[in-house]
Amino acid sequence: MVFTVEVIKDKKIVVEPNLTNYEEIRRNFSWDKVRKELGYFGNVNAGEIAIHKISDERNKYGLLWISEEGDKRKYTFEELERKGAIFRDVIKEAGVSKGDRVVLMSKRVPALYFSLIGIAMAGGVIVPIFSTFGEEAIRYRVENSGAKVAIVHESLVDKFKNINIKILKISDEAISNESNRAEIYYERRPIDDPFLILYTSGTTGKPKGIWHSQDILTFYYISGKYHFDMHPTDIFWHTGDPAWVAGFAGVWTAWVNNIPIVSFEGRFNAETWYSIIQEFKVSVISTAPTAIRLLKKEGLEVAKKYDLSSVRFIHAGGEYVDPDTVKWGLQIFGVPVHDGYGQTETATYVIANFISMPIKVGSMGKPLPGVEALIVDEEGNPLPPNTQGILALKPNFPAMAKGIWGDEERWRRNFKNGYYLTGDLAYMNEDGYFWYLGRMDDVVKVSGYRVSPIEIESVLTTHPAVAEAGVIAVEDQIRGSKIKAFIVLKKGYEPSEELKKEIQDYVKQKLAAHMVPKEIEFVTELPHTLSGKIMRRVLRSIEIGGQIGDISTLENPEIIKKKEK
Repeated sequence: MVFTVEVIKDKKIVVEPNLTNYEEIRRNFSWDKVRKELGYFGNVNAGEIAIHKISDERNKYGLLWISEEGDKRKYTFEELERKGAIFRDVIKEAGVSKGDRVVLMSKRVPALYFSLIGIAMAGGVIVPIFSTFGEEAIRYRVENSGAKVAIVHESLVDKFKNINIKILKISDEAISNESNRAEIYYERRPIDDPFLILYTSGTTGKPKGIWHSQDILTFYYISGKYHFDMHPTDIFWHTGDPAWVAGFAGVWTAWVNNIPIVSFEGRFNAETWYSIIQEFKVSVISTAPTAIRLLKKEGLEVAKKYDLSSVRFIHAGGEYVDPDTVKWGLQIFGVPVHDGYGQTETATYVIANFISMPIKVGSMGKPLPGVEALIVDEEGNPLPPNTQGILALKPNFPAMAKGIWGDEERWRRNFKNGYYLTGDLAYMNEDGYFWYLGRMDDVVKVSGYRVSPIEIESVLTTHPAVAEAGVIAVEDQIRGSKIKAFIVLKKGYEPSEELKKEIQDYVKQKLAAHMVPKEIEFVTELPHTLSGKIMRRVLRSIEIGGQIGDISTLENPEIIKKKEK
């Protein structure tokens, strides 16, 4: 980054962190040791390692659920296991055998979580899809995965009326044809057998089905222990939908570490979120940066109405976390927002800022123990510190995807020189901290300079008037490209030419003249994926009137219709 790096050292430490000596733990780390500690090797069942508890842990809450209307229900691990077994029997009676794929599409209701457990107990492969998907997006995922059965919430069944697959209907807490009696058992399969297929959209082509083995539970255990610093007394709220890779990981990470997951059925509302934190005494939070920016947009006065003192760790990921968002965590919760990095291909976050280590504001942090990350060139050759290149991972950890379902050749193209190339640009400093610079296809050249939209967005969002910003390049006859910024303003600010000029001068002062947005368009919202990422390619396509491509993961498709008008 061009600007000076701020370091946050003082943090609210309530319990002694699990990761006390990063370098020593990394040096002595072994995934085989973790598997032995868990007793998780050979023929296993991912649901069993997460849900089957003994002694007092059986009576511990595993799910704390809040409906859209504010109704609350709590389920112990014993109750979750019993419900999972009931769902498992229905799933097996529908013809699902070990290794069969099962599509899961539901609102965020208790039966969604019972279904996850039931599919796992049956030895099935979970294919979660967002409840907002339309018919064509659903059909592609059903056909590509070869799913035998779809578990669908009763309110969503009409979306499947033209799709040839057996449907198992669920209500908020039940599944069709269920019996109250179910024996507790788990169908075991080899640890490297498929457990999850998640579809992720690219700039071009059809969505790719990234598949992970049952071994991801090994990684989720370590992720909970070291990244999220989970302790037995914690209450964990991952605000994402389990159809999103991080939301899915959040559920299993909490369960395999024996702590409850909080689930809220409704959409974002600042006061509702704050009230949930206050009532359930949420201590560890994982969310999208967009959510923090929305809280920021509402202002501090709303936050001050609630007791948020239970929060001791907050993480945001899924897209770049700008420095202003990191520091806003201190103002809202009394703790900084800890950035992290992961992809669908890595099943969860593999680079993170840890509670026990200083935050270099703007950095993604350091790799988790057991993960080797580095910066390489396009041929996979390692680059020295402070050199921009492609973020790469050595694919020898349990959360690394096993492939693209049905397209091994496409998967192999991601590897060079023995490394998995993420497609993200980054650099690593001399202290081993990684810095995100954007997707390779987002970086543009302006007046001969390579410019990262992320860098400009991170400065724009520090301006007092700016709540959120999306930056793209548009054609310019003189410079080849020029920078355009789409800006969402905070409450209390109105669009004006004077404000545009003020923002442009601000960027020039903070960065450089060639990085100043030549055009600024004030908008009420930006296009986001269902996981909260800004879809810059959608902004680009709207701007030039080009083909938008796959938008099955676009949270707010109405934004395209508004722009077309």
